[in-house]
Amino acid sequence: MVMFLSGCLNSSSILFTGESKNWSANYVVTNPNGENHDYILTLTYKGDNPSEVGKVKYKFSVSSGGGSGETELSGHKEITHKSISNGAVPQKDETINVTVEWKGIKEELQLSTNGER
Repeated sequence: MVMFLSGCLNSSSILFTGESKNWSANYVVTNPNGENHDYILTLTYKGDNPSEVGKVKYKFSVSSGGGSGETELSGHKEITHKSISNGAVPQKDETINVTVEWKGIKEELQLSTNGER
């Protein structure tokens, strides 16, 4: 969709995307102009056997904060991290840094609204 290329889902959402060798990621900010903002980070394993990945640790940082988590990737390919805030909203021109670690492997992703980083 053309709207994904521009980095926007609609007028009330901002989409950041990026990928590495084994992972793709989306970070969506909904209602960026409202009082409360929803943030959703979705990590998707690109391999064929997610049940073999095991425990996954991830962390991300944005100008307005960040987060981290740890979960078992057993049978499904996606990890979702959701939060709500009434603070600052990431700017469309910033880069969101994400680190994913599993089985001694570490990959870093840079998410942006233009998909070029």
